Amino acid sequence: MRRVGPRRLAALLVPVLALGVLWTFLRGGALSWGWAQWVFSQSRPAFETAALQAVEQGSGQGISRPFGVRDVTLWDYEGTAVDFAMGAFGLGSSPRYWGIQYVPSGERLGYQGVRLEGWTREGDGWSWSESGGDNTCYLRELDGNWFYYEMEF
Repeated sequence: MRRVGPRRLAALLVPVLALGVLWTFLRGGALSWGWAQWVFSQSRPAFETAALQAVEQGSGQGISRPFGVRDVTLWDYEGTAVDFAMGAFGLGSSPRYWGIQYVPSGERLGYQGVRLEGWTREGDGWSWSESGGDNTCYLRELDGNWFYYEMEF
């Protein structure tokens, strides 16, 4: 049997570990929360500028995205929210989205600014589950009117 040297072993393990971190990061959860919190703390002025521009112009189009943000969208359906999409995971009928949202009113809104009833305290945040379904939402306050969110369908 041939012996695998340390360089070859490292060449095999590094990509596997990187894929594992990427998998966890895209799924949401603690790693995504930590990343979103860090990005927000490092780029808060860019987030504030983008949020104010989106609210003033009534759209997220053409707004410069802060570091780590894939898309900026203004939702003004049931409540106004500026969504800073940071990640998504899943295929078909069970996707999960996560990011940061700015809600001018400071109220807890679900994904895309939808008002949800029945929030329950969960750890340092709030969770919502659809009765009779499998949709869930988790919010955690970053600061004032800024929230980290995860939505799973």
